[in-house]
Amino acid sequence: MAAPKENKNAEKWTEDESLNLMHTALLMSCQKDTTLDKEGKEIDADSYSFDFIGEICRELKTYKEQLTYLSNKFDSCKPIHRQILSNLEANCFYNSKKGNIKEATAIVNLKSNHNWTDRQQNDLTTGGDKINLTPISFVSTKDK
Repeated sequence: MAAPKENKNAEKWTEDESLNLMHTALLMSCQKDTTLDKEGKEIDADSYSFDFIGEICRELKTYKEQLTYLSNKFDSCKPIHRQILSNLEANCFYNSKKGNIKEATAIVNLKSNHNWTDRQQNDLTTGGDKINLTPISFVSTKDK
């Protein structure tokens, strides 16, 4: 049975189109800012252009959840998506370390988008093991 005409819910992304978008985003995640040297020639600056996947998606006229959706839909997109996120995490840390972005902005980005935390998480549970309790008996001082 054919899809109804003007079906707005029909899948629009093919695997090739998805891979093309992912590869473009991957290249953008490696992009460095440029500046001009003394002769007016364009050179790479000491900063990366993108720290957050939303910035790349805005440039590509899409939204960040689209890349996640496509990486879940096509296995071939998964490693590219992971690499994009890894690059952006490294870019954010690098740009913060070099003073290219404010430290507070980097901290918010790394915590919100890359699962960074301030504290070490300690598991104080038994790890699923049963807790054996020894019964307590009370002795009266009159009995002595």
